[in-house]
Amino acid sequence: MTALEHFKSLYSIDDDLMLLFSQIIETKEFHKGDVIFEPGSYLKYIYFIESGLTRIFYFKNNRDITHSFFGPNTFSTGIESVFYQKPSIFGFQSLTNCKISLIPFQPIYELSKTNIIVSQIIQKVLLGSVISYSNRFYNTQFQTALERYQLLLTENPELFQNASLGHIASYLGISQQTLSVIRGQVV
Repeated sequence: MTALEHFKSLYSIDDDLMLLFSQIIETKEFHKGDVIFEPGSYLKYIYFIESGLTRIFYFKNNRDITHSFFGPNTFSTGIESVFYQKPSIFGFQSLTNCKISLIPFQPIYELSKTNIIVSQIIQKVLLGSVISYSNRFYNTQFQTALERYQLLLTENPELFQNASLGHIASYLGISQQTLSVIRGQVV
C-alpha cells in the first residue's frame, strides 16, 4: 500500500489534498542492509514503509542496539529530530529490500495549521508511535525474556527470516547466548 492509499483509507481526503501529497511525497527503493539515515542525522521526513522490513537502531557503548522493527504500512522517523530540529539519536536501516515513501514534514506541518485532516493525520501517526513505545516499555519492564520472545514470534514471524539474531537479541534486551537458550526451549 502506498502512503497516499493509506491516507485515503483512513481519512476523507479531497482531490486538492491528494494532489498536494502526490507532489511532495517521494518514494524510494532501498536494498537489504542500506542505512537510510545514521544516528546524529537531522531529519526532514516521516517515512512510510510500503514494503519490506526496517529497524530503528542506536549505539550504546560501541554496541549496535535495535530499538524497533517496522514492516509494511507503518510510519517511522526520529520524532525529536523532525519536530524539534535536533540530531536523531537513532538510525534507520532496511533489513530487506524496501520501498519507502519519504514525506517531507515541514510542508505537512504548515498545512496542519489550517487543515484539520492533515492535523488528524499527524496526530494519528504520533499517537501510533506513543502507543507502540508504551507497549514496548511495558513489555520490557513486566515480561520475561521468554515472554517477549514469544510475543515477537507471534506478532512478527517474518522477522526471524530477515533480521539477524544479534538484532533480535538486542531488541529483546538479552544476549545472543540467552536468545539461543530461549529458542531451544520454544522449539
